[in-house]
Amino acid sequence: MNEISIIPLGLVPEGKKVRIVSLRGGHHLQNRISEMGLREGIVVSIIKNSLGPVIIALENSRFALGRGMSMKILTEPIN
Repeated sequence: MNEISIIPLGLVPEGKKVRIVSLRGGHHLQNRISEMGLREGIVVSIIKNSLGPVIIALENSRFALGRGMSMKILTEPIN
């Protein structure tokens, strides 16, 4: 049986690629996330995830997300 692990973006290690599966939070936060192009099904790479903001790459763009916001974006690993 194939078990899929869902993990918040803020807990994904640097250098990994993940697919966004769900956005949590209020209407305003979901709009802000969507306006950046981050939607369900999108694949992003984790550039930096240590102290401070989480830096991700989406195609040729990079985004810095605050810790709280990154914990509301649920992802699954890409093999």
